[in-house]
Amino acid sequence: MSETKLPSFEQLHPSIQSAVRAIPVSERYIVALSGGLDSMALLAFALPYLIKSYKPIIQILHVHHGLSQFADEWAEHCLSVSDEMSLACHVEYVSVVLGGKGLEAAARDVRYGVFESYLSEGGVLLQGHHLNDQAETVLMRLLRGAGPEGLSGIPQKRSLSAGCLFRPWLGLPRSLLEIEIQKTGIKWVEDDSNTDLQFDRNFLRHNVLPLLEARWPNVLNSISRTADRSDQTHQQLLSWCETEIVNVKSPQYLDELALDLVLLSRYSVAQQRFLIRYWLDILAVEHPSEKIFERIWSEMMPAERDAQPALRWGLNHLRRFNGCLFYLNDYAVEDQSYHYEVFCDQGVLFEHDTLLGSFTIGGRELNVMSAAVGRYASNRLLIRMPKHNEVMTIRSRSGGESIIVSGSAQNKSLKKMLQAKKIAPWRRSHLPLVYYGDTLVLAILGPNDCLVANGFDANVLETAIEFSWK
Repeated sequence: MSETKLPSFEQLHPSIQSAVRAIPVSERYIVALSGGLDSMALLAFALPYLIKSYKPIIQILHVHHGLSQFADEWAEHCLSVSDEMSLACHVEYVSVVLGGKGLEAAARDVRYGVFESYLSEGGVLLQGHHLNDQAETVLMRLLRGAGPEGLSGIPQKRSLSAGCLFRPWLGLPRSLLEIEIQKTGIKWVEDDSNTDLQFDRNFLRHNVLPLLEARWPNVLNSISRTADRSDQTHQQLLSWCETEIVNVKSPQYLDELALDLVLLSRYSVAQQRFLIRYWLDILAVEHPSEKIFERIWSEMMPAERDAQPALRWGLNHLRRFNGCLFYLNDYAVEDQSYHYEVFCDQGVLFEHDTLLGSFTIGGRELNVMSAAVGRYASNRLLIRMPKHNEVMTIRSRSGGESIIVSGSAQNKSLKKMLQAKKIAPWRRSHLPLVYYGDTLVLAILGPNDCLVANGFDANVLETAIEFSWK
């Protein structure tokens, strides 16, 4: 960059000045530097202004994906440019694992994982996406049949980790950035994969958008307005869903965030679709294909109340039970088999030589500790300490269990009790069962629900064992 001549802020194009001024004020900025034209423009036009105006902490970040034969050269270019500007550049080497996704999506996931780690203490991460990127994204999603959320395109600002991500150039065409940066003499790298027309985005970039611009010179701005209006529609839908989702959650299965299909049926089918997609977003679940999604209305909604239809995509499952819709992952539907032997020494619980505290069963956390009953008198998950000759174990179900519940003299089948309580079938194998010797003394059904065997309730005068199930 020794031959470069950075312009003063006042010499920049008015549109670039406005874009730079819109960058959120922060004490810390991270520039995502690929070495391409758009990110180099951040170094040339945005950083000098930010440094002069706010005197912030500045970090330059280059993510080395290792996907191109030129990846090392790009990293060296970023290091060299940053060094000439007396700025530290961090090169993060990552491995891209497809995991059923396309190469671009997998690389994006790992890249954003790095961004999140750098924003763990707050700050603003700057990216160089411009108006052409926005148009390509909206067209790509349009061709895939996206709705308002997809057609919203790339957001200019969004939260990420403890900070935020901001794209100052999103309203500016690439041509403007190129014209202005050529005046400085700054060099940039070109990703060799950007010319490979087997990628849909490149086909749009090189073959479709130039044709559209030749016929409609203002097409980039028109597509951007479509993105803005779609985003407004999407935000309105989110607001509506946020208000209405509480009206369709099952009161019986609040802990499992299930939807009551009777309550859901009071809405139009279009509204049901919005609510279920919003529900999946709350659960941070990747949406199924449209073909699978429509099976909710062709198979799950019209099923008889006692039917238990199921849908699956990838590691995700939708199950219907007792008139409700449940989301589960692979781990939650697998049968569980476990056996923990617990030792009691002077009121302190151990599993082998390890102090017993929290451990995970069936994707849920079980906390086990000794407690003075007086402090936890309202907690239902309390049983007396084992006696000297009673070996305490925590086990999974194996079938055929029975229990004489507190206040009753009749031995009852655990299976029938779980069925009567409408415990979902996939949860039954996960429920922790506490034994003293061969006697089932406690079955933990939920955070505030349990079956305690007769004679094993904690006495207010003694130390008990407290269980909590999350």
